[in-house]
Amino acid sequence: MSVLNQFQHYSQEENTVTNNVLLMLSNLYEINPKYYEEFIKGLTEDSEQYEVIPTFRQQVGNRGNGIIDGHIQIKASKIIIETKLHGLEWINKLVKYSKSFDQNEYKLLIHLSSAKYSEIEIEEIENRLSDLKELGKIDFQSLTYQDLVDQLKELANNYQFEHYLQRLNEHFESYCIGMALMPKSNNILRAMACGQSYDLNVKHQFYFDLASRGYSDFKFLGIYKWKSVRHIGLVENMIQADWDEKNGLTVKHSKFPVTKEQKERLVEAIKESIEDGWEVDKDHRFFLLADFTNTDFKKTSPGGIFRVRFFNLEDVLDEVPDDIKLIAEQLKIEMWE
Repeated sequence: MSVLNQFQHYSQEENTVTNNVLLMLSNLYEINPKYYEEFIKGLTEDSEQYEVIPTFRQQVGNRGNGIIDGHIQIKASKIIIETKLHGLEWINKLVKYSKSFDQNEYKLLIHLSSAKYSEIEIEEIENRLSDLKELGKIDFQSLTYQDLVDQLKELANNYQFEHYLQRLNEHFESYCIGMALMPKSNNILRAMACGQSYDLNVKHQFYFDLASRGYSDFKFLGIYKWKSVRHIGLVENMIQADWDEKNGLTVKHSKFPVTKEQKERLVEAIKESIEDGWEVDKDHRFFLLADFTNTDFKKTSPGGIFRVRFFNLEDVLDEVPDDIKLIAEQLKIEMWE
């Protein structure tokens, strides 16, 4: 059965991106309203004002007119999101969106893009919003897709036991990377969790995954086990292929032309994987690695990872060396949560 990724990659139109951002938020709320509330609060500086979970109280004063036995309340709130792919909305137009707010509610206006307004522009927007005194306070946030990914990742780290949250985090980050909504880097490390396939992955310097799972370009692939990225390698090729004894290897798609040596190497790896009980004969993508090197990039927080974790090595190392062996050595003294 194919694994569905709810975040579609078929378009780069703003309405599609907006739809998928709202879908992420909707799914987050469906998993647990508490997670959704924490996510929104983590994006704002006025977090205590936003609530989506009812408060239950008893014996509440009725504004000087008796005592209420039972009192259940959810504060009214409204969030307005203006989405751009890479640019900034005209400030005049952005401020006009505040007309949709009502006075007696928590009001959050979000501008979402791959770029942020400057501090001077943010100050101008906040001043103009504060002039709309009839509406009361409006919280404005200039956010990037990277901000959403980072906040969702932080939430997933805090609730590692929550399977659906881990999958949502994985899919949304993959979507944003695949749609080029975040800053590009030539030094992305994709760490893949390995269980019983670990020895095969290390021996043949490859990784296999379902072809139905989307992926985006990355330079390095890491093999994760026992709370650490144990090996890293350069991605030599990504090959979607089927195998059977009669027809041999049938390459359906590859990032680069498949060499004779790569075919022979992949056939050997697939055959041994099948002998070990892995059903990789069809509908799989194979990542062939070069310069495969031992490392020990440790995870310090409790629990493992849910299948995949992305790292921008430019954020991990002071300077990313050209030599992968030097990268592997430097990662041995780094840690992550």
